[in-house]
Amino acid sequence: MRSIQYIILLSILLYANSLSAQYIQLIENRGEVGVMGGGSYYHGDIASDKLFYQPNFGAFYKKQLNDYVGVRVSYEYIALGANDLQSSNSYDTKRGLHFERVAHDVSIMGEFNFLKFINGNRHFRFTPYLGFGFGGWKTIKGSSNNPNANTKRTFVYPINIGFKYNISGPWNIFGEATYRFTNSDKIDYFSDLDAYQPAGSINKFQASTSGNDQYFSAKLGISYDLLKIYGPEKAKKEKHSASNKKGLFRFFKRK
Repeated sequence: MRSIQYIILLSILLYANSLSAQYIQLIENRGEVGVMGGGSYYHGDIASDKLFYQPNFGAFYKKQLNDYVGVRVSYEYIALGANDLQSSNSYDTKRGLHFERVAHDVSIMGEFNFLKFINGNRHFRFTPYLGFGFGGWKTIKGSSNNPNANTKRTFVYPINIGFKYNISGPWNIFGEATYRFTNSDKIDYFSDLDAYQPAGSINKFQASTSGNDQYFSAKLGISYDLLKIYGPEKAKKEKHSASNKKGLFRFFKRK
């Protein structure tokens, strides 16, 4: 008798698990769109011991290939700048270079979720993610007191790490940080091969020989998942939509 009870209990648990699995499969995430804003920082030859905060913002679209892998296209409005006079390094202070630059940044990245992510399911509503790829960077405007070296566009190689949390339905909040390697050493208007002689000085100052310039951005944002619903949930929504339409027509008919 006891063995029969065990068999019945096991059958109930398996059936419940089957229903849960079916429910999970009712929602398919086809992609994601989002907007973000935060700060950008430059790392190069000018005042290399300091970080100079500049605002940045952007948007992205991601095509979800499966539960873990997607392809993402991102755009960011990037502002960068630095000033030797704010450095703690006496060599940089005597050199006295400064620059400002604003640019468009467009990239395409493969993005990988570390955990399974399912909208509306409290057990799968959070995941960290990692992305990397390549892109392009183009100057909108810029200025410097060293006009000898400049670059208007370059290739970039972003590495992106972040986390995402589902707050309700298709809506998520996220935070991420993107570090970009570039093909240029002239984003700060000063390459490793240049020498700069300030006005009134007999000395010439060189760069830090640190290689190509790099920059970083950290953002917070909100995103919307592009969901396709199958099964009972879809039928329920269609029935609710039809009922609303019928009620609306009945309202006008009474008038």
